[in-house]
Amino acid sequence: MGLPERLVEIREKNGYTRKRLCEELGRPYATVTKYETGEREPGHGYIIDIAKKFGVTTDYILGIDTKKSPEPVVIDSEEVQECEKWLTDLLVSKGYIKPGEDISDRDADFLIHWIGLLDAWIAGNG
Repeated sequence: MGLPERLVEIREKNGYTRKRLCEELGRPYATVTKYETGEREPGHGYIIDIAKKFGVTTDYILGIDTKKSPEPVVIDSEEVQECEKWLTDLLVSKGYIKPGEDISDRDADFLIHWIGLLDAWIAGNG
């Protein structure tokens, strides 16, 4: 499947008409039509806009990857507790919080999520 077909597939699977997509992205209808028919190659800005709008990777749009988005990172509860302790110790040592003080669950979840992503990235590139 080429780039034009992939663009059409993504748009249609998300229930968008070409007109609606053009209106929401602020792009000329004729230009998007040319992207989807292969008469014109889209620039990186358009590809990034489509990826963000529909939650797919640019690699998927370009046909480099067959997965639409990366797999979610799953961390078990023991890892979460270990990570929370490490994170709290780090924040105390850096002076961001006082000993015995906790960060909010929302902040902890956010930081743990990013640590999990970094861990997965390191494991994949190590």
